[in-house]
Amino acid sequence: MQPTPPGWYWDPGNRPGLFRWWDGHAWTEALSASRTREAPAPLDLPTPGPDGRFSGGGLSVPALAEPWRPCPPYPAQLEGAVGQELVAGRTPRGPYLAAVFVGALAPQLTGNDLAASTVGLADAVLQTYYPHERPSARPDPSVGEVGGRPACRLVVPMDVDDVNLDFTTEAAVFALVDVGTPSAGVLFASLPDVEHVPSADDVLAQLQLAPK
Repeated sequence: MQPTPPGWYWDPGNRPGLFRWWDGHAWTEALSASRTREAPAPLDLPTPGPDGRFSGGGLSVPALAEPWRPCPPYPAQLEGAVGQELVAGRTPRGPYLAAVFVGALAPQLTGNDLAASTVGLADAVLQTYYPHERPSARPDPSVGEVGGRPACRLVVPMDVDDVNLDFTTEAAVFALVDVGTPSAGVLFASLPDVEHVPSADDVLAQLQLAPK
């Protein structure tokens, strides 16, 4: 997965000679004439709870050991996203990330059917964050439970074709859980086939309802 990392970029408002700060999720109001200026404010990164887990959208996942690190909530398809990431490789376009997020499904993707919403979420995320990767298969979502609540899971195997990277496959993992709120709880994980990155089965097996 290759989101645009936080940093100073040419101002999209076309102000000559100025850079605007991208926080990893959206453009901010901060402008600078220098691309080497420090970040305008510390990133508000999540921290695990006392149970050693990250929680969001009514779901929780365990904090993964270093070199994993907390990260900004950049998936626009999740509200209140809480996540962690690992740099799996680097390309001329920037770092290639492994990531695990939990949050609430964005309203524009919310429907009455978990399976249909899971497919819609997967389509939106793959179009946004995987510009150079392609699904090698498109399995149907599977229905199950998380903590006794209805859930739907979809694991999409991806082909990664980039000479700058040491891996050629990854799994894009999506799970929606009816947590009893208008928006389903969401797990989204981008799992390249590299050291320190858990399997899709491991991530799904450790998904739990967040304590109330």
